[in-house]
Amino acid sequence: MLLLYMKNSYSQNLFFEGDENSKNKNEIVAQIGAIKITAEEFIYSYEFGPAFPKRKDDSKRTHLNYMINEKLLAWDGYEKGLMEKEFAKGIYSDIESDLITEELFKKEILPKVDINESEIEKVIDKKLSEYEIRWLYASDSELLQNYLQQLKNGISFDALFNAQISDSVFIDDREMKSSLYNLYIKNPIFAQIVDTLSAGDISAPIHSDDGWYIIKIENIWKNIITSESEFNKLKSESINAITKSKMDILSDQYVKGLFESENPTIKRDVFNVLRSYTGKFSLSSEKYSEWELDKKLDNALTNLGLKRGEKYTGLTLVTSESSNISLDEFIIWFRNREQHIKLSKNSFIDFSKSLENLVWLMIRDKLLTAKAYQAGYDESDWVERQAGWWRDKISYSVYRNELANSVTLNYEEINQVDDKKSRTEILNEELSKKIFYRLNDLKKKYKIKINEEVLRGIKVSAENDRKAIDTYIVKRGNLIPRPAYPSIDSDWVNWE
Repeated sequence: MLLLYMKNSYSQNLFFEGDENSKNKNEIVAQIGAIKITAEEFIYSYEFGPAFPKRKDDSKRTHLNYMINEKLLAWDGYEKGLMEKEFAKGIYSDIESDLITEELFKKEILPKVDINESEIEKVIDKKLSEYEIRWLYASDSELLQNYLQQLKNGISFDALFNAQISDSVFIDDREMKSSLYNLYIKNPIFAQIVDTLSAGDISAPIHSDDGWYIIKIENIWKNIITSESEFNKLKSESINAITKSKMDILSDQYVKGLFESENPTIKRDVFNVLRSYTGKFSLSSEKYSEWELDKKLDNALTNLGLKRGEKYTGLTLVTSESSNISLDEFIIWFRNREQHIKLSKNSFIDFSKSLENLVWLMIRDKLLTAKAYQAGYDESDWVERQAGWWRDKISYSVYRNELANSVTLNYEEINQVDDKKSRTEILNEELSKKIFYRLNDLKKKYKIKINEEVLRGIKVSAENDRKAIDTYIVKRGNLIPRPAYPSIDSDWVNWE
């Protein structure tokens, strides 16, 4: 599986610029009861979805069939009131807020990005410049001085390089080939030094968190552009890269301005309550006891006029000029991102800092969301369309989880045993049966209409391709980590 990342939404028209899809994106591909699937929704779901339908002979129809399955279960979830559950409402609210703030950045920051031809040419040049690099690594200053003395005494870099290769250190651990552009993406400080060197040059020592490096440029060469289409692709990639870089800078400035105007403050005693609460379920009992988090909790509660066992609802965690944020709000925010959060447990100070950084991150999210709502970006057509797709996906997912939980509960009650199958295999089979029967009932209840002409007219990047690979595209830097667009579950491959 190939893992890719997207930072912002300025490329939302990726599959709709200058082709037939743009003309037909509002056409209805399928209707399931009151739910409609447009060509636009289908294309994003297909392009950002699992690869198994793309390998089928009738790729688009295969993908659409599973979209219909999910929409049916989503509609059933609505009728069962599953979107009224606190968990479902919380996830939907976070995703809607994320969509709205994306719109804010697109409308208020993207127009300020100014790119000139000179900048584009420099990025293209970096993309075409390939470097072959080798380095010596010293974990401490003593080994570094030893390398420097040997180089001074006339020992060649190559001899020292070969001497460090062993059973545990492979050549690939000490050399690389990369474009200068990719070096700047992965390690800007390292790349800036490389950019000043010529082939054969050896750098001065470079210090990093894990030790010291001395690098040598083995070779530099320029790739040749062989066609106009290749140049246009390079230029487009370069413009996107510059846009992203400048948007990052402008976004940071925008957020800094919000913080300066709102002047948020974390209430220390309430934070200490949060820290002990978080430590209780994230730390070992030994560390929790060693760091005296129970004692710190009692001190914080005393300062707040509270006692153990009392409810702590309504505690204000953050104050700012225009609004406050409660402890409960942070806990909900934390819970919805828990699988993506890693708190440092190296020391009490590191644990406290990592938790406090999360509070500041939540403050950023809340300030941006409030600003976006205030500006009315929740009423944007693009936001409303995406929010609708996500709402259906969440309703389906919550309902599917409920079906899975009922299967698990039933399995535990009857203590089903099968020597030929594992517990997971049995549960998956039972869940598939339950979904299959439920879908059959729903297909009798709701009329399904497919517009074959619209489906045939949709242009996609890959279909009927036995070599199609899974590409999981994640939105990074957003208010909540999530796939770029909602799509069908990869689990449907088991139905093939």
